[in-house]
Amino acid sequence: MLDWIKVAGKLAYDRPTRERLLGYRPVVICLIQSLERDAFLFVQPAAGRGAWMPPQEGIPPNASVEEATSQCLNVELGVSRNQMHFRRSVWLGRKAIPERQGSRDVEFSIRPMQGKAYYGALSKVAEDTLITCNPAEVAGYEWMSMAEIRDRMTGNSDRKRELLRVLFAKLVQMEL
Repeated sequence: MLDWIKVAGKLAYDRPTRERLLGYRPVVICLIQSLERDAFLFVQPAAGRGAWMPPQEGIPPNASVEEATSQCLNVELGVSRNQMHFRRSVWLGRKAIPERQGSRDVEFSIRPMQGKAYYGALSKVAEDTLITCNPAEVAGYEWMSMAEIRDRMTGNSDRKRELLRVLFAKLVQMEL
């Protein structure tokens, strides 16, 4: 009986678990802001084809958004938990996967994959922090001002540009 109460509580109060059960893969987009100035760390994914984005990571079952953010920064950029200052996270919304619904499974889901459920996380890092890119994940990185980010968005898909607009509006109240 106690196990069912725990499951019901998790469904009611843990949004990543609820999204996973509905067939959405929870993902955190890690917006990294400089401690010294108004700049953000963007990466070029290894399979990026010209795209520039903040690092992102799937949220494992039973992990918080903060834990997934810490894991993302460690795996992709070699930034440890004690080098980052987690500020906050926000819900960004769901995005269906066009023309591929049900093509991938979501662990512990009761439905085939419908899309991704996005969360945004804001962390601050000193610019002189040693960054070691994982070559399987990241082709390059750069600290960028808002003007530089706007210039680089041309290499991103419409879907990624819209996601970044929502991310900046909700996390740092800036218009991209």
